[in-house]
Parts: sequence; structure tokens; C-alpha cells
Amino acid sequence: MPRSRRRTLLSSQSHPGRFPFLAHTIARLPPRQLPLLILYSFIVVYISKRGWIAPETLGKSGAAVVGVLSMVTGLLLSYRFSSALSKWDEGKKVWVGVRTDIRDGIRMTNHPSLPSSVNKGGMPNGKTPLTRNDILRQQDLVRQRTDELSGLLVGFSFALQHHLHGTRPLPRPPLSDLLPPPFLSSLKRTEARVRFAEKPLGPSGITVFPSNASGEQSSTDSSLHGDDEWELSNLRDRAEEAIESLAQAVAGKSESMDAELTQQVQQLNIPDEEKEKKAADIKVKGMVNGHTATMGGTPNKPRSNLHSPVSNLPLALLRLMEAYVIGMAEVSKERGGWDEAKLERMLGVVKSLTAHLGEAERLQATPPPLPLTLHLSHLLLIYLLALPCSLLCVVSGYPVVFITIIAAWSFLGLETLVGEVGGVFGMSENHHPLPRYTEQIFSESLDISPGFAKSYRSRLVARVGEDDDEVTHLDNKLRRGGEHWLPSF
Repeated sequence: MPRSRRRTLLSSQSHPGRFPFLAHTIARLPPRQLPLLILYSFIVVYISKRGWIAPETLGKSGAAVVGVLSMVTGLLLSYRFSSALSKWDEGKKVWVGVRTDIRDGIRMTNHPSLPSSVNKGGMPNGKTPLTRNDILRQQDLVRQRTDELSGLLVGFSFALQHHLHGTRPLPRPPLSDLLPPPFLSSLKRTEARVRFAEKPLGPSGITVFPSNASGEQSSTDSSLHGDDEWELSNLRDRAEEAIESLAQAVAGKSESMDAELTQQVQQLNIPDEEKEKKAADIKVKGMVNGHTATMGGTPNKPRSNLHSPVSNLPLALLRLMEAYVIGMAEVSKERGGWDEAKLERMLGVVKSLTAHLGEAERLQATPPPLPLTLHLSHLLLIYLLALPCSLLCVVSGYPVVFITIIAAWSFLGLETLVGEVGGVFGMSENHHPLPRYTEQIFSESLDISPGFAKSYRSRLVARVGEDDDEVTHLDNKLRRGGEHWLPSF
């Protein structure tokens, strides 16, 4: 393409101007500090004009303070800026690693290890005679477990996103359509008795059926009741999140700054008085049957996992992936099991995802030290308070106010934006777009593995029906994927 035509195409593309970015930066300024600094600069100018304090005295004092603090403030701002960018880059590398490992895992599960030779009677050579239907049935079970493992790999990215954002992962789609149904049923159990559980079917393929028809009916009724309870609990959590977000918006608080301050306080090496008080109460009251005893000696009532969901869902999925991988290796090759090489490679994928999970948690929960942040804020405040006084030696009148506004906008805006970027995995515009990353991983996995795409389609149809737009889009993707050329041997 000619260079002139390329420039024309680039210039014709729609792109946001600089004003929205400027407005975005202004919106990140502290809502209270800047107006107070403007009022303070007006007072300094008014005092100097009235002659209540000699402008030379104010100017020399302010210039001395500014000169002393300039280097220290610049070094601290530079450190905060470089550390925030370094964490942001590391967060990007973590998600690149997660995406690469999921690609490798989906690619390996897309090629099942089927038996190399079957004799004319439908039996593997040298093995116990089996009917061909038995072999095909066992291989179908292995393929089903492989598709479930693919769903776990893709679901790990969505679970990691919710884990880093601190949001409730289930029963939000598409994660609820990616995880195995028995695993979802196990999350609805209580400590007292098993409720709402479907047929407990694990990676080993063992199925437990109810003993009689009445058991099936009661299990079905309790399952419907459990699903309703889960939906109500999810709606309640969403309402609480919406109310909290609205309260923060009305109060003018920055969510990322509040989260950073909370993490910094938690990192201080000070004893937690509430935990020590609870521990003392437990020692006084004693423990009865694993529950804290009350004054009347009655243990606390066990609560369902609906009220206390899995604290670390990505870690639970990694443990489940490892069980699937080991179970696939224990299956004989005649049934489609995996060999040692494939076992080692898949265990390597699980190990790598575990390392990425730990790295992401480190980046998400490691803010800069609280004393350093407070010291930088104090230095910036003193520097900006001394700036209008130091300007009286150079300019006089209301230009001092405008110069102070520009300096405050630069320093305070930089401090706020650096603190927000250092959050890495938050929900603001300056954080990594984790929903976009997970959607890209999901779309790639559907393209790589047709078996996983068909398995996901069946789960999706059961939830939304055949006429949904998402099902139509998935059918088009499957149709295009079936046209890819593959070599024959």
C-alpha cells in the first residue's frame, strides 16, 4: 500500500481526542485538596497585597522550603511512578502466561490418546475380550472427562478474574456453564447433610444412584429449593455491591485508593485486637464438637456454602484439574487414557497456572508501604503550600493562583493516577481489562477444540434455549471451525 494512502486511512479512522483523556485526568484529582489550595493561594495573594506580611519575607521563606523539598519529592514521585509501571507490566505478563498455558492445555486435550490397534472382534490386541460397544462407551466417557477438563481450563481464567476483582463468581455465566455439574452441585452442600446434589459423578466415572423413587423425588425437590436459594443469595449480593458503589460515588471516594489504604493497614506489623479478643473468648468458652460453644452450651448452627462460598475458587479448580489429569493417566490406553508424556505436560500446565495464580495474588495484595505513601502525601502538601509564597519573588497578583492551580493539578493528578495504576487488577479504566482478556481466552478455546465447543453448546442450550443469539453465534463459529484443513496420514 502506498505510504500516502496509508496515512489517509490512519487519519480517517475515528479516535477519541485528547479532551476526554484530559477530563479523565482531572476527574481523578482529590475533590477536597485542590479547592483548598486555590483558596489558600488567594489568601496568600491577598495578604501580600495588603502588606500585612512583607512579600520579600514570604517569597524567601517559600523559596527555601521549595528548594529543600524539590529533590526529595521528585525522588519519591519517581519511585512511585516506576514501581507502579513495573507492577502493571508484571500483571500483563501474568495474564499472557495464563493465556499461553490455557492454549497449551486446550491444544493437548483436543487430541485424545485413543488405542493404536483394535482387532476385528472389536477388542484391543492382547487384552481381555470386550465387546466393541463397551470399548466405545468407555471412550465416550473419557471424551466427556476431557471436555470437562477443557471447561475447567477456560473457567480458571474467569474464576481468576472474579478472585482478583473480589466479586462473586457463581452462578454467573459463562462460568456456570464451564464447570462440571457435579462440582457445582457440591458447592450447594451443607455441613449437616447433603442437599441439592445431583448424581455425584467424579473424574473416576463412578456414579451413585438413589436407592428408591422417593429418594429421587426428595432429591429433586431439594435441588429446586437449593437453586432458588442460590439465586436469591446471588441477587442479594449484587444489590449490596450496587448500594456500596452508589454510596462511594455519592461520597466522592476513590475505590482504588480505599482498597490500597486497606491493604496497607493490613500489612502493618501490629496485633489485631479483635482477633485476640475472639481467641480469648474461645479459650474461655471452649470448643464443643468443632463449634464454638455459647453460654448455654449449644453449638452454632452450620451454614450452607451458599452463604460462605469457596474462598479461592481458582485454587479449587487447580486441585480439580490435577485430579482429572491423574485420573486420565490411570485409565488404560485402550480406553483412551493418557501416556506418561502427556501426563507430565498437563501436570506442567497445572503447575504453571498455580504459579501464575500466586503471582497475580502477590501483585494484587502488595501495595507500597503505608509510611512511604503518607510521607509522600505530606511532602507534596508542604511543597504546594510553600509554592505560592515562593512565587511572590517572581510574579505578583493573581497569576500566582493560576500557577498554583497548574502545579497542584500536575502533582496531585500524578500521585492519584500512579496509585490507581499500581492497583493493577482493579475495575477502573487504568487497570487491566480482565473481562476482555477472559473473553479472548474463551473465544480462542472454542476455536481450538471443537469437542469443547460442542460440550459448551449443550450446556448453553439447556440454560437459554435453541433460539438465543449466543447459540446462533456459537453455531456459526462451529461451522467455520469445521472448515479448517488438517493433514491426513
